[in-house]
Formats: sequence, C-alpha cells, structure tokens
Amino acid sequence: TKTKAKSKAEAVSNGYTKTGAAFKGYVGQKIGNDVYRAFPPDAVNKSGKFEIYSDLLKDKGFSPLPSWEEAPEHKKMKSGEMILTTYKVAVHSHSRSQNCQWQTEIYHDNPAWINPKTAAEKGIKNGDTVRLKSSVGEMVTKVKITEEIHPQAIAISHHMGHWEYGVFASGKKAATGHAAIPDVKYKWWTETGTRPNWIMPNAPEPIGGHLRWMDTVVKVTKA
Repeated sequence: TKTKAKSKAEAVSNGYTKTGAAFKGYVGQKIGNDVYRAFPPDAVNKSGKFEIYSDLLKDKGFSPLPSWEEAPEHKKMKSGEMILTTYKVAVHSHSRSQNCQWQTEIYHDNPAWINPKTAAEKGIKNGDTVRLKSSVGEMVTKVKITEEIHPQAIAISHHMGHWEYGVFASGKKAATGHAAIPDVKYKWWTETGTRPNWIMPNAPEPIGGHLRWMDTVVKVTKA
C-alpha cells in the first residue's frame, strides 16, 4: 500500500527497482530466517544491499559497475589550460564562519595554489597576481607556489571572498553601521580573499546532479 503498485502481482511483475516508490515499503534483507535492515534506501529504490552492480544506473544508460569517465570539458582542453579545483580548510565551516574573529585571524586569505613547474612556464612568481578565465567569467587573485598541487591544476579554497557578512568576513561594517564587537579595533589584517564560485559553470554531473567543483577548465595568465 505504500508503493505506487496497484497490486502485489504488478509489483512482483515489475520488480523492486521498477516499482514506483517501492523504497517506502522497504523492510530489510532476509538472510536465512532473519531480516536485517542493512542499507535502507532513501527516496530511491536502492536494494538495501551494498551495491557493487547497480540496475538503476544500468537503466539510465550508465555503467552499472563503478567506473571513471572523463569530464567532457577535459577532453577539449587546449595546451596551457588548467583545471580549477576548490577545497576546504579545517579552520572554517563552508562560508559561514568567516565573521568569527578568531577563526578568520588564523585564515583570512586564500591565494591560488600553483605548482612550481607550471609557474615557471607561465613566468609567475610567488605572490604574483594572476587572472583566471573560464567559460562563464574571470577573476583575479594572488598566487602561492607549492609542490602540493598537480602541475595541471590550480586550487582556491572555498571560504573567502565575502562582500558583506560583517567586518571580519568582508572588511566592511554592516549596513547598519554596526562594527561587530569592541575587539574589532585589534583586527590587524586587511585581506578578505576571493571567491572562485563565480567562474564555475552550472554544469552538474549527470548521475547525482551535484555541481562538479573540481572540473572547471580555466586559462591562467599573469595579471
């Protein structure tokens, strides 16, 4: 009665994964005489088992087994283009903690990471300003040269670049003129960082529909 099947016979005929809202009737996996809840599905008719092979993916035209597929934009990359990635740091929570003075004192700038080999090829030195241009926009930011990133990638952390949200996050007072707390007079930094989201196209991955934060193709030049 919880599913969209009109009868038990119809549900049996269609099978679990092809019966509308079958996940609502999920009980568990029977092993011997015992029933185990296992991996209960959410709003998708997943089997409840650890699915190495997925009939749902197969029905959608994707590989039913775990596989890797190259992002379409990467197949068309030109010489000198790079892949923009983003990441999070332990000090901050997404973009919601930048007006916390102690956290932002520790981490208040997010220069773009670039490999020394790539930097040398492009004539870029540590601390230089670079321009990143994608298919939807461009941005300017500083560079940090480090061996900790692949030569074909450039990385900018997720948290910075607020234009409002308080004086610690944006460097500006609130619209009301409120200057946060008395301790604001001890704020010694002026950096607020940059936000890479603006140049990341709305191009979700086809299976889960999530934004592909790690796939944006950019042209990087010295500004």
